[in-house]
Amino acid sequence: MHKSLRTTVTVITKAGCVVLVAAVWTCVGLPLRAAEQARGLPRIAVLWPGLVDQWNKAFLESLRDSGYVPGTTAIVDIRASGGQLASGPRLAEELIALDPDVIYAVTGVLAKAVVNGEKRLAKQIPMVVVTQDPVSEGVVDSVTHPSGNITGLAVVSAPGELMTKHLQLLHELLPRMKAVAYLIDTSWLDFSMPTKTALEKAAQQMGIRINSVEVRGSDDIDRALFEMTKSRVDAVIVPLTPMFLATRSRIISYASKHRLPIAYGEEVFAYEGGLVSYGNSVSERYRRAAGVVAKILHGAKPTDIPVDYSVTFRLVVNQRSAKAIGVRIPQSVLIQADEILK
Repeated sequence: MHKSLRTTVTVITKAGCVVLVAAVWTCVGLPLRAAEQARGLPRIAVLWPGLVDQWNKAFLESLRDSGYVPGTTAIVDIRASGGQLASGPRLAEELIALDPDVIYAVTGVLAKAVVNGEKRLAKQIPMVVVTQDPVSEGVVDSVTHPSGNITGLAVVSAPGELMTKHLQLLHELLPRMKAVAYLIDTSWLDFSMPTKTALEKAAQQMGIRINSVEVRGSDDIDRALFEMTKSRVDAVIVPLTPMFLATRSRIISYASKHRLPIAYGEEVFAYEGGLVSYGNSVSERYRRAAGVVAKILHGAKPTDIPVDYSVTFRLVVNQRSAKAIGVRIPQSVLIQADEILK
């Protein structure tokens, strides 16, 4: 007779990121994989940056609400790239090799890494992706009836539209501003360059100069922030990208020290001390994505699940941060806010 016990498995990438934390039941004397197969647990593979705990928690809690509890009623294998999206292909192949029942991939770069990995390994595992726009990025070929094995959720349909809203928001906060810096994540040019073009067009109509500053990696953020300040801009726009998420504490701290107004692409920045954020709630997208994963595990085919473009945008204003850097938030902005942090 084999003795049964509970163990916790933790796998760490070379970059030092925890990529799998799953409590599982196993049997002494039996290989772990054989024990899992014997129990018939569905296997969910996850590839994401893993940089925001509240997002990750939202996904896992939603899985639990659907009856898939990691280590009890499902096996959840997680790989986190951190801010290093270049590790995507390697991590994707690790997950594909586990032969999961469904793969959940977040950001277009990592989703494409899984798609390409499946092609190389001649696999067609069902996938749920969350990207800026799965169709325009070429991850999914149709909105209503995705062909093949992939469906997903969109974050923003037009990359430049959101950042243009940030520019308008900053103009309401600082009516006299003449120059705005826009940080470009060079690891995500498919998003950054269309946004840069849209911003420059909108700024020209408003009589504002856009100073685009390229950031070539997490180690380059301090140089970029210094260059940004040296160019004497009145405000900054920081989009939502894995690199800027990985360095958000440094960016927020720099903004506070230099009394620099910054508009951010997601509410986590405002919650952690940023001045103002505008964008959709990523936590909510993660929750919805977990629901789609559950549908597939219950037998639904990705081709029968339309891509979800229903996005609700949220404006979060941090009054404490505004006071600290000497910015008065006008009533016209406050009445638009979905949440005011006092």
